[in-house]
Amino acid sequence: MSHFYSNITLRGVGSENVLACLKEHGDIAYVSPAMKDAVVVFHEDLAGQEELAARLSLRLGCPALLAMVYGQSILLYQLYQSGRQIDAYVSSPHDDLELEHPAPPGDAAILCAAFQAERFERRVETILRKVTKPDQPYAYAINRHGELARALGLPLIAAGAGFEAIEMGELPQAPGFDSRLLIRTK
Repeated sequence: MSHFYSNITLRGVGSENVLACLKEHGDIAYVSPAMKDAVVVFHEDLAGQEELAARLSLRLGCPALLAMVYGQSILLYQLYQSGRQIDAYVSSPHDDLELEHPAPPGDAAILCAAFQAERFERRVETILRKVTKPDQPYAYAINRHGELARALGLPLIAAGAGFEAIEMGELPQAPGFDSRLLIRTK
């Protein structure tokens, strides 16, 4: 399990379109096959994630959820629609995490609407607001990320996986997922 990772989940697009967009810009990434009407992108440049999520959202006309885990306990996300950031979240601010503004709280209604999961809004709200203690499920950001993906109907392979880990042979895991189907752009 990686202590730091990021990835982007795109809803309503095929992996072929995502690959074409990434190759057009020379991006180095792993791309999952479409699962649950979504594709997960594991990009190699951690510093360029926001720009990439915005670009993919705009170019492919789909919501893009950029999820990042910092340390073991902090989950951050940014949601993009039509190339614009429309929601953001930080599970718990940390002294080592540099934020320009107060930690964004996330908006369950916006997040659920983007992924057509409105009926799970209450569940998503609970996931976002749960306070963590060492013996509770969300003491680790990967658990919160996994529960959020499950509630939104997104692929579970996003929780816990990033480019660097994949490069080192730590492949995404989820029931029914064949990691041999990941495609690397370069």
